[in-house]
Amino acid sequence: MLEKTNEKIGIMADSHGNPEAIACGAVFLRQRACTSLYHLGDICDSTLPKTADDCVVQVKNHGIVAVKGNNDHTLAADAWGRSDRGIRRETIAFLENLPLCLSVGSAKLAHSRPFVRRLGLSAIIGAMGQREAADFFRQNPDGLLFRGHSHKPEIISRRGKEIRFFSPAAGLVIELADHRPCIVTCGALTSGFVMIWEPGSDRLTFCTFT
Repeated sequence: MLEKTNEKIGIMADSHGNPEAIACGAVFLRQRACTSLYHLGDICDSTLPKTADDCVVQVKNHGIVAVKGNNDHTLAADAWGRSDRGIRRETIAFLENLPLCLSVGSAKLAHSRPFVRRLGLSAIIGAMGQREAADFFRQNPDGLLFRGHSHKPEIISRRGKEIRFFSPAAGLVIELADHRPCIVTCGALTSGFVMIWEPGSDRLTFCTFT
């Protein structure tokens, strides 16, 4: 099982059409011994179609596994059959085929909300508020969700019936066992935010590379 290894997992999100941010985040995480990298969606930006090819090339070249963000979906849906968007077909196909949610060890990875069966594509939009967090905690009483979309790092946890929201500073290391169940927002690559997850020790480090 993943949780019994000493692997470090690098997590990033919301590069929004900035291939340099993807490359810098990936290099930063690899230099810190992350053997697996995950991107939590909005690799591309629907307003910057000309950067889509370069963004996807960076994701592929750095061996990053990704989920689909709302901008990835919108850009791919808009680009099919339109040569004026200037996006390669293989880029469109890559974005179109990204999963909405992944399970990695004990964690779920999604762009915004993990309720894919109930919401379908709507799961990639919308905020993670009190009600959504309560739904996740009810379905996953010891659960862990990594998400993007909101652009600022955040930890949502439950203590009894109370749901707490906390904004962690860069460099903070938390023991996830003390916070479970919890929902962790990565923060945007465009602001230099990434995270390092150590499943074996159940530890998470918030980082910046700028």
